[in-house]
Amino acid sequence: MSSDGFEAFLDGIAARVEEAIPAAAFKAMTHLHGVAVERTPLESGNLREESYVESTPEGANVVYPGPYARYQHYEILRHEVGQRLYLSSAVESEAPKVLEILAAEINKAIE
Repeated sequence: MSSDGFEAFLDGIAARVEEAIPAAAFKAMTHLHGVAVERTPLESGNLREESYVESTPEGANVVYPGPYARYQHYEILRHEVGQRLYLSSAVESEAPKVLEILAAEINKAIE
């Protein structure tokens, strides 16, 4: 096979992978969001209900809007349900699963 044919084949893979990244990231961040919501302090429910996964051209973000979310995340508060560092701890514990989801979704684009 000529080097031109090989390069064209790789270009096709690179384009498919690049195209698959936003949806793969959204799926992975949806998983992360679900775990983070379960850890989010619950008093009235608004903080959990107002969080969401946002698609971006580069991938996806888990969003907890407003300064209240930051306060609940970092401060030591007492709630019967939930914990502080709810998002950070989810990122740490779910990193292997997030990578697994990303790999599976990107692998589908390569096949």
